[in-house]
Amino acid sequence: MTTLTASPVAVRENRVLADRLGGTLVREIALIAAGTLAMIVLARISVPLPFTPVPVSLGTLGALSVGTTLGARRGLVSVGAYALLGIAGAPVFTGTNVGWAFASFGYILGYFLAVAIAGLAAQRGADRRVLTMAPAALVSLFSVYILGLAWMIPFTHMTFAQGLAKGFVPFIIGDLVKAAVATGLFPVLRSISADTAPLSVARVGLVPTRGGAAPICADDRR
Repeated sequence: MTTLTASPVAVRENRVLADRLGGTLVREIALIAAGTLAMIVLARISVPLPFTPVPVSLGTLGALSVGTTLGARRGLVSVGAYALLGIAGAPVFTGTNVGWAFASFGYILGYFLAVAIAGLAAQRGADRRVLTMAPAALVSLFSVYILGLAWMIPFTHMTFAQGLAKGFVPFIIGDLVKAAVATGLFPVLRSISADTAPLSVARVGLVPTRGGAAPICADDRR
């Protein structure tokens, strides 16, 4: 007798790179901690500029990378932990800055925007192709300046033009280079991940067989 029964099927389901490693509470905490550590390390790589209170650092690249790798939710938690450590007095911010009462603190707040944009874009597959990763990286990186300038200009009593000249224009070329690096790197990582991604139970398939049902992969239905 031929019957129809439900059977779990395995499909590849990795929305962002870190989904390959997450799942359990311990692994999720480890991923978030790794994101926070990445932010600390990259933000500490900096070069002060004599004409502006905002140094050149890899913090923005860190926010972009953490968001793209971990996704928006994990990325926001990682950046939140990073920001709280610095506000509490830990030497994790660029240069000698601690707490929140300094001119470039708005750029740290801008990391939240950057990581959210990068994470949401990656969750929708933007990091799979160069043509979609490029605009995602640019929007993520340059979103930092929204809160960065909104904080720095009143904090330093600059005019808007002065704020742009000191807090935006000097960093354009550097951010374009960072966007180019991310655009070239993440589609390659995605391709490698896709080739080695583990299978996970995602939905149910029905296959008629003699005396029962056999599982099928969703890809076999195409």
